[in-house]
Amino acid sequence: MLTKVKIKIEDNSELRTKIDELYKKTNQVDLAKWSLLMAKHILDIVDIDYHSVEEIVNGFKVNELWQIGEARMYD
Repeated sequence: MLTKVKIKIEDNSELRTKIDELYKKTNQVDLAKWSLLMAKHILDIVDIDYHSVEEIVNGFKVNELWQIGEARMYD
C-alpha cells in the first residue's frame, strides 16, 4: 500500500512504491541520517548557509543527538 500523498503533486506511483518499500525496511536512525544529508545538500544547492541559521543548526543538532539516544524528538 502506498503512503498517503500529503501535497498535490504529479506523483510517480512506481517510484513511490519503491521508496515505500525502502522506507518499510529501513530503521528510523538511518532515515534520520539520510534526511539530514538531503536537507544539507538541498540547502547547499539553493545557496543557503545553514551554518549561520541558528534554528537550522539547533534542529540538526537535536536530530543528531536523537540518533545516538541523547535527545527526544520533542526536544
